[in-house]
Amino acid sequence: MIRALFEGLCPNCGGEISSERLLKGLPCPECLPEEVSREEVCGHIGEGKLAEYCDLNQELRKWEDFFKEKLGTSPWSLQRSWARKVFLGRSFALLAPTGVGKSTFGLITASYLAKRGERSYIILPTQLLVEQTQKRLREMGLGDEELLVWGKLSEGKKKRYKERIKEGDFKVLVTTSMFLYKNYELLPKDFRFVFVDDVDSFLKTAKNVDKVLFLLGFSEQDVQKALELIRLKEKPKKSEEDWEEIRKRSEELRQISEKRRGVLAVSSATGNPRSNRIKLFRELLGFEVGKPTLLLRNILDLYEETDKAERRLVELVKELGKGGLIFVSSDYGKKKVDEIKELLEREGIKALTYEEKLDAFERGEADVAIGISSFKNPLARGVDLPHVVRYAVFFGVPKIKISLNVESSVSHLLWALLSLRPLITKDEELKAHARRLDNWIQKLRRYSFLSEEFLNTKPELKQKIEELTNEIREFLRSDKLLSKVKESDEISLRASGEGYELVVADVTGYLQASGRTSRMFAGGLTRGLSYVL
Repeated sequence: MIRALFEGLCPNCGGEISSERLLKGLPCPECLPEEVSREEVCGHIGEGKLAEYCDLNQELRKWEDFFKEKLGTSPWSLQRSWARKVFLGRSFALLAPTGVGKSTFGLITASYLAKRGERSYIILPTQLLVEQTQKRLREMGLGDEELLVWGKLSEGKKKRYKERIKEGDFKVLVTTSMFLYKNYELLPKDFRFVFVDDVDSFLKTAKNVDKVLFLLGFSEQDVQKALELIRLKEKPKKSEEDWEEIRKRSEELRQISEKRRGVLAVSSATGNPRSNRIKLFRELLGFEVGKPTLLLRNILDLYEETDKAERRLVELVKELGKGGLIFVSSDYGKKKVDEIKELLEREGIKALTYEEKLDAFERGEADVAIGISSFKNPLARGVDLPHVVRYAVFFGVPKIKISLNVESSVSHLLWALLSLRPLITKDEELKAHARRLDNWIQKLRRYSFLSEEFLNTKPELKQKIEELTNEIREFLRSDKLLSKVKESDEISLRASGEGYELVVADVTGYLQASGRTSRMFAGGLTRGLSYVL
């Protein structure tokens, strides 16, 4: 065997090291004079990169032991990789399918850090999830002194809890993203770990991005500098001066990014965040949030055409038994949810709605839970009960209605154009409008995150948006387009009291709601049933 010396390859100090030492898994003699076994290196090493690696592995083992103790199972390798990033102080996005343990990771890590005396903040999309999270954190051993959950509280409790938040008298804070938006000034700025569950919902208020960055130690000036760099990078044609300015500002932001005090972890599974502010994470924290490609699903998808939907619903629930979710098509409205609950209970089936606590459903005291089949509904996106949920029945096809005549919002017009795009690009007569359509979609995406308050301070921009939306409405009402929509198998056109409305399938809502029936757990992926009436 030929002996070799390598410059700069000692894993501990970066100095010279021989091939023999590398093969044995040892650092150079300067770092570790005596030869020990590979397993004993961490017990003998002093300072350096290898020592940091040993400390990280020791921390990770403690976290794994805590995970096993609290949950009775070992973490997935993916969850271990996320934990490693937390202990390295790196912010990141958890891009993974629903049901593989993103929320569990966030809760167990917050609990572990609480036991070490460090502070965490868990931000959730709905009040239903806040209640479920409170229960799970208590099961992980957090008591009233460590855990502060902002839920449905009396006025007296609200006052006491706000005082506790101001004083930092907690180790884990759990709230909705709306609480962050309204009460940011109360929050301490020394969080070790901030976990945003469902970043797509979080971004409905784009300013939340700024607020969560402030919690990690950045200033308004830092955020503005990052936004200026984003705008510069997106400039269509860049001169040599522009590239030089980008290099200069990037280096300045690299130094600014070192001031962060904690780790931000954001969870995303189904959405595609479009707010420009999401790019602040890239510039200040070094990670991006995008739309993952997800193929993990184990669901039998069935449908049945019937003119006796209510009777068939009762028969199905009696046949399928406990553990069902019933999703009512959004065009029926909330009133239908209450009517179906009454119908089922008359037939001896114990039911509750999405506005009620799910404890009885989880304990098996209620057979089914009923909600609206929309990706916004808490029952469709806030239920993770693989040991309970077995099937989902959809009362009516999940759909979205978009008015073509009333003063539709920017987001509604965006929905309409995105729904019509496949029809327009395939039709020979309408194809000429495709480029104009894409231009409208691009502009609406940019404007959809601007609040009414902000637009009132920018009258020129507000007028520009009004002119754009009027132009789009004229196109949507054109006779040629309406006649093509009437002939389409994919889009329906309905006459309403106020004129016409487009009706399109709510694909996202269906996938989100039916996905509650197929979840990842220690034994694999549960098999679910989805039945559309």
